Amino acid sequence: MKKRIAAGSQRFPQPLFIGFLLFLFVGSLGSAQTVDSTLGKSPYSESQKTEIAAFFTRMEHTGIPSELLLPKLQEGIAKRVPAHRVLAVLEAEAESLVEARTLLLRIEGGQPMLSDRASWARTANLLSGGIPRDEIEALIALCVSRVGTYRPATYLYVALSEWGLDRKRALELIAALVDSSIPPDRYMGVMDLLATGRRRRIAAEELARRIQEHLSHVNRLKELEKWIY
Repeated sequence: MKKRIAAGSQRFPQPLFIGFLLFLFVGSLGSAQTVDSTLGKSPYSESQKTEIAAFFTRMEHTGIPSELLLPKLQEGIAKRVPAHRVLAVLEAEAESLVEARTLLLRIEGGQPMLSDRASWARTANLLSGGIPRDEIEALIALCVSRVGTYRPATYLYVALSEWGLDRKRALELIAALVDSSIPPDRYMGVMDLLATGRRRRIAAEELARRIQEHLSHVNRLKELEKWIY
């Protein structure tokens, strides 16, 4: 299966001397004032700063919060990306956010997930990362009653897909996790179970089936080991 990456949207080239991707997560950021202060630290010309600030204002008017776009501006400035390229990435990010909003509102009960900025941003990331819309819709539907499970579930889903697990089995496993007592921040531990299973020559599909079957018996993923190996 072709590898799919959905950890972010449009990305800036990674300079070799940095060695890691600057990631500034969505937080309680301000809007125009914070954009202005961020631009004030940039090397851009006044006309470029004005153009970028105007973009953020337009997005606010269309209902796209500045805090969902600001990390890309900060990342671009930190990486010394030219202003015109930063603006292009911001525009692409905004398009993904608009599409994500439409997608979330199309799912029954999706409004609370849209109200959660991190879930909204994650949906945009999945779209721009190439995850098919029907798969994203399925994940939203599975997690809509427990918004806090959505982001961990989507990270696990992408990892399972990259591992080569069948889409249907991956979604069934996610559904079982969401219904289980396993804390969402432990979902990625499933990948450790799969890695151990591979070393023991257990096929991923079979191991995923076993995990799914026994999730209702445990409160921690570690407890699954006696059932699945």
